[in-house]
Amino acid sequence: MTDLFKTLVKQPYWVLLLVVGAIITVLPSVSFDKERYFTTHQPNTLLLVFIGCTLMLIGMVGFGISIWQNERQEATGVDLTKVSERNGFLSTMVSDCEIRVCEGRIETYQVDQEIAVALPCNEYFDDRCMHDTRTSLGSYVSRYFSGQVQELAELVRQNAERQFGQGTMERKTEREEAKSFGAGRCLLMLNPLGRPNPIAFISTTTQRASEGLRAQISCLFDGMHELNKALADARINEVVMPLLGGGHGNISAPLALIGLLLAVAEAARYGVGAQRMRRVTIIVFKGDSSSPAVVDRTIARKTLALVGTQK
Repeated sequence: MTDLFKTLVKQPYWVLLLVVGAIITVLPSVSFDKERYFTTHQPNTLLLVFIGCTLMLIGMVGFGISIWQNERQEATGVDLTKVSERNGFLSTMVSDCEIRVCEGRIETYQVDQEIAVALPCNEYFDDRCMHDTRTSLGSYVSRYFSGQVQELAELVRQNAERQFGQGTMERKTEREEAKSFGAGRCLLMLNPLGRPNPIAFISTTTQRASEGLRAQISCLFDGMHELNKALADARINEVVMPLLGGGHGNISAPLALIGLLLAVAEAARYGVGAQRMRRVTIIVFKGDSSSPAVVDRTIARKTLALVGTQK
């Protein structure tokens, strides 16, 4: 009897409802004598019959819902119940870290003080992308460092040399050489030019003569790993970033989002000591309310469901 009880407890809720409902329905129609023989008769109360039938009905509905959820999961290949949606954010959890995706623009997204903002840059950490307002870096810098872009670029260069060393000279174009600090590197500046939000510059693109500017998915994994370490050292556990690698890096926006979410999930899962990221928000570019985002929400939802299966 004990083994039977333990087995029942492990069953899905709808199985328990069906079993309990059946027992309650039958009880008013069964009597036991001293010899433990039973006889059947008309139910002596309809209340228990009603309760039992109701429980069985709920159990059958639950059974139907479970079949529908399994078919839905098999059709998509992922468990979409891992993803929640609230206030325009799609989110999932990976090792106590909330990973969120929303649509908008990094330069207009409201970020509380002491939350880090991660921005993409090239391996040279130079000012070229900062002056290009078509990029997420340029758009953000032109808004928050108006009139100080060149000053910020020089500060970034100085800090890059201080953190990464002298770098190596590479030929960017047939006519231009520059000092490279490598792709997949992260430079975290806590109060750049007195601003309250820490900014992490992540080198997601490379540029070589005859090859042009390009990004690689592997750079996203290296960059997220470096970002995680930098945030841990600074005791910062929340970061906001645009879609990395999907601009001038020439990775298609959907593929860039998939790669970035996988990279963030891996960084969140393996963490750095006791200091771990608690929330990461990725902003998928959407020009205005009438224009579509560069990545469909279905892709974001399915990818979040995929990474949400990681513990």
